[in-house]
Amino acid sequence: MFKNKETVIGWVLLSALMFIFFMYTNKKEMERRQQEQAKQEQAARDSLQKKPAPQTVTSTGVTADTLQATTNTDSLLSVAQYGPFAEAASGKEDTVVVENELQRIVFTNKGGQIKSIELKKYKTWDKKPLILFTNQTNTISYQFPVGNDKVINTADMYFEVQGAPFSVKGAEKKSITFRLNAGNGRYFEQKYTLRGNEYLIDYEINTVGLSSVLPQNTTFINAEWTNTLAALEQNVELERRYSSLYYRYHQKQVEHFDEDAEKGDMTFDVPLEWISFKQQFFNATLFSDGAFARGRLQAYFDKNDKSYVKKYKAGFTLNYQPTRDNQYRFQWFIGPNHFNTLNALDREAEEIVKLGPNFWMFSWIKYITRFIIWVFSWFESINLNYGIIILLMTLLLKLVLHPLTSKSIESSAKMKILAPEINALREKYGDDQQKISQETMKLYSRAGVNPLGGCLPLLLQMPILMAMYYFFPASIELRQQPFLWAHDLSSFDAIVSWSKPVLGFTHISLFTILMTITSIVQAVMNNSLNPVANQQPGMKYLPYVMPLMLMFIFNSFPAALTYYYLLQNLLGVAHQWIIQKFFIDEVKLRKQIEENKKNPPKKSGWMAKLEEMQRENERRMRAARK
Repeated sequence: MFKNKETVIGWVLLSALMFIFFMYTNKKEMERRQQEQAKQEQAARDSLQKKPAPQTVTSTGVTADTLQATTNTDSLLSVAQYGPFAEAASGKEDTVVVENELQRIVFTNKGGQIKSIELKKYKTWDKKPLILFTNQTNTISYQFPVGNDKVINTADMYFEVQGAPFSVKGAEKKSITFRLNAGNGRYFEQKYTLRGNEYLIDYEINTVGLSSVLPQNTTFINAEWTNTLAALEQNVELERRYSSLYYRYHQKQVEHFDEDAEKGDMTFDVPLEWISFKQQFFNATLFSDGAFARGRLQAYFDKNDKSYVKKYKAGFTLNYQPTRDNQYRFQWFIGPNHFNTLNALDREAEEIVKLGPNFWMFSWIKYITRFIIWVFSWFESINLNYGIIILLMTLLLKLVLHPLTSKSIESSAKMKILAPEINALREKYGDDQQKISQETMKLYSRAGVNPLGGCLPLLLQMPILMAMYYFFPASIELRQQPFLWAHDLSSFDAIVSWSKPVLGFTHISLFTILMTITSIVQAVMNNSLNPVANQQPGMKYLPYVMPLMLMFIFNSFPAALTYYYLLQNLLGVAHQWIIQKFFIDEVKLRKQIEENKKNPPKKSGWMAKLEEMQRENERRMRAARK
């Protein structure tokens, strides 16, 4: 026991001595560096005290030698701060313009980054050149140490430009390079390569010879990318609704921040494949093949500030090997949220085009939306007006659902014929709703009527309506496309506007008003076919209340969406009238019902299930009363 205590005491004393030794040597090293820096600063001050013979006075009253001495002092201090990168710490900003068929990019030597980028095929909502971002709203910079507590930020440094302005077309490609020199063949380099007909830009970072510049314990380089989304569309609130920061873990599903949340924040410590700053119709995406080792993503906006859409920030690290030169390969995609273009990249980037709800139960809706995109693209290929394309797509849907719709209307007509008998049951059993329901189901069974027959077309149509709800606001093809009185199918079609909000709105959309009116007309026609439902408590006015509620919701939605719903209503009313007028024979149906009562048809699976549910419910009610 005593021996063990001696061992412990020995190790504690040894550890304490080692700690004191390292603290002492570290303090001495700090003092030595401070003394060297003080000597450099003193040498600079001594140079100011030397008195050369003649002195030339400048127009400002300061001698030229004094200016030279001051410059020398600044140079020494710059060397102390920036080390071998001191010469790049100051300079003059120069720009280089390069372009292809789709983009016009202005590069700046300050930071070696994009100063501004214009997408040639698009305009802002007020018909100005579409500058997706500038260096005032978008920056990317890298930080790495060069000495004791000294860090280089590339955004503040002046790079040497290697290359001249150029323009490329077709499959042609050219490059431009920005190099941050550290002398003796050592440098940090950014290289951009453009092709003539692509939004994709190859982006390469090289560190050469920096093992003798960076501390030996350097294992990573910090990077920071920030972007303030400029308002490019007429309605900032609508643009925000479809803007978000997207990202993808290596070979995993694409994820994104909640579009409606004012703040989003997440940290990652496993590699990301790409990060995308997305707004309603455009995006800037940086692909990395897992080079983003770890970091933090942030998104936020102030709902009261309409001068921008959202603000994004991505901080990440690049793994650095101090024993060799390092190369990092990236690709920028800076362009439209065009589904087929993004899908062709084969990087799951098309997932930033939101095609369905986030909720897992309805995640399959996006596959219906993808089919709609395929149909839409086919119609688009024959150069039709987009309003006509939406009309043709709606007609096509009605034709596909015609057999089910016809059966639905026939089922409603049969229920209308049985309405007097159902009313008789209500009078007979009074307030006993359970008995009324039970006897009604028996009546339907004997008459061969399926009470759910009218629901099936609606159930099949609902996923399509949901898919359209996501398709139209996400379709850049509709952006700034006119139809009838709508100047832009991707935005609301205001026919009356005012300055101060009334019930939260500053305009009235005509397609929304027409959609509401036709919804009420359709509700009236449906109620005439189903008078029994009108006698249900709370059901009589619901078909009229819902359209009015939707009017307020859809007033600021894209005109293409409300136009589609208007067409659905109009074609639905016309379809229903035609079937009732020319295909439904009430005399024939009445005879069929009477014949079914005499010889009841075999119960359908649905009917048997409903009756079983009724019996089970009745058993539970009896048990509860006992």
